[in-house]
Amino acid sequence: MLKTMNSSERYSRFRWMILLQNVIITICATVLMISFAPLMGVIGENLKLSIGTATFGFMGLYMLAMAVGCAFSGYLLDRFGVFPVLNYSLIVIFVSNSLLPLLGHSYWPVVAIRVMLALGSAPVFVAIGPAVALWFPPREAATALGVQSVAISTGIMSGLIVSPLLVQSTGVWQNGIAWLSAGVAVAMLPVVAISIAAGKHSPAVQPDEPTSASAPSSISSLVKTRPFLAGILGISCGIWTQQAFNSLAPGYLAVASPVGLGVGAVGAGKLMTTVLLAGIVASILGGILVDKVCGGRVRPVVLTGFILLIASPISLLVPEIFNQRSALILCLMLAGTATPFINPVILGFAAKTFRPSVVGRVVGSWMSVGLFSGAAGVMVGSGALEATGSYRLPMEILSAIAATGLVAALFIYPAKANSTAEFEPTA
Repeated sequence: MLKTMNSSERYSRFRWMILLQNVIITICATVLMISFAPLMGVIGENLKLSIGTATFGFMGLYMLAMAVGCAFSGYLLDRFGVFPVLNYSLIVIFVSNSLLPLLGHSYWPVVAIRVMLALGSAPVFVAIGPAVALWFPPREAATALGVQSVAISTGIMSGLIVSPLLVQSTGVWQNGIAWLSAGVAVAMLPVVAISIAAGKHSPAVQPDEPTSASAPSSISSLVKTRPFLAGILGISCGIWTQQAFNSLAPGYLAVASPVGLGVGAVGAGKLMTTVLLAGIVASILGGILVDKVCGGRVRPVVLTGFILLIASPISLLVPEIFNQRSALILCLMLAGTATPFINPVILGFAAKTFRPSVVGRVVGSWMSVGLFSGAAGVMVGSGALEATGSYRLPMEILSAIAATGLVAALFIYPAKANSTAEFEPTA
């Protein structure tokens, strides 16, 4: 095993450049991911598809491909390293989206382009785990993951705004979305420059160096341990509730009473921005709470997130809350705060708990299962809405899943160092 550097020079300031690289790539990936969402009516009309078919093929299959890609990404990152995989990912993202003007004139070619884009984007959301494990001290892990969460929210908001403007400017949706690749091309310059510069710096932790609580050294020996199982269940519940809430809440706000609140599509969009803005603030706040207030312990913050997710969906159904705009906005803000207290914090737990040599596979498997869970959450929520004609049961299911996550969060703390059988709490 390679020796680590002295503590005085252990954590290079270059780690912030690596975080910047991750932020740039994350924004690129999320902008392209969400670019189709506000244009489903336009795309469906152009390709002579129903909105349901277009949404399933261009967003649903995208998410399924992303889930599969995350599982493979972990192995690629552990095998080849963060920088080569991210560079190739950016190339795949650029090429796939650039093909839209050429191939994007019928259903299945567009589906193929979206699947290719999803597979190229998957490593972006997994790479932060091994990057943080190798380059960042444990006390900064949650903050670094929180910054990536901010990048995701920023990319989503940017994509929702920019893609319709580009389509309006070009007059053709394929050309408008393809122009987003120009931003990816510009992003390649700093991304590649940071990758080249990384050759002159050494990570603070070597890939095979054990952490304080990571005795199991292979992924097969980790999958049966309490930290792994608690983490994968926790993030699955976190992503389920996030995806289900984001799919249900806009409709609940928009549709007419008595089914919904009747604020209309525009009003619902404005109200949902409070969820995204609260999420951006909470992404930074969650990292600070873990790293500075809780002494690196993630469990209190994750528990808080799940408590908010248990309460928020049910509260939206209470007349005393939804009839008062200030109370409604506060409830939506609390829902937006909850998710960043869960998903990035749990991934930060993985980065500082498991050996760097397996963190990629741990995060990849967690994200893969979590994304499948998120897809299931959307389907279960929509099915319950279709069956009952009311948002009550879907919101109650969402709160129940959050309660399951709350139980899992009780067990999210590192294993006892140098032990594969006994686990003692450190949080």
